[in-house]
Amino acid sequence: MSNTGAARAWRFLMRNPDYAAERKAAAGAAAPPEAEPFPMRRQSPSDRGAAAWGLMAWEDPLPDDGRTAPFWTEAPALRGFPVPGAPPLTELLAGPEVRLAGLWLEDGGAVVKVERGEASVQIRIDAGEGFDPAGGVAVCLNTGLDLGVRLHRAGDLWPIAAVETKKEGTGAVFASRTRSC
Repeated sequence: MSNTGAARAWRFLMRNPDYAAERKAAAGAAAPPEAEPFPMRRQSPSDRGAAAWGLMAWEDPLPDDGRTAPFWTEAPALRGFPVPGAPPLTELLAGPEVRLAGLWLEDGGAVVKVERGEASVQIRIDAGEGFDPAGGVAVCLNTGLDLGVRLHRAGDLWPIAAVETKKEGTGAVFASRTRSC
């Protein structure tokens, strides 16, 4: 699922009365998210019903915090591995409009979603017990996916994680680089 397709699918779900009714019925079981250093919530048994809608967990179709995308089951995710001493994921928040959100999965893994505008990228971390949201991860392309899909996911991450740098003394934009995460 591309960023464009995901944004379109979420706009559809946000307006779908059947989704809203099912989500409302399941909403009471959701635990509040841990707030620091970015929101991380736990997948609950009631979230299993969200899979019928292509989601890992129920999402509020009218969120107060401006989230633009849920955690999708169908979106190809980048793979992440906890790396002690690596720059923290929160460095991505230095960019304008960049948001991080996480989901602790029932199977012990975690998914971190990086959003900027309507673009979002999910990073799947299988070793969830070793993942510290305040720490860093090494991100790699899932080798189980077709090369074209892997390159597309890397392309999705670029506009979110890229920053412009200036050449010394000229004030002109010199190049783009990605933040280390």
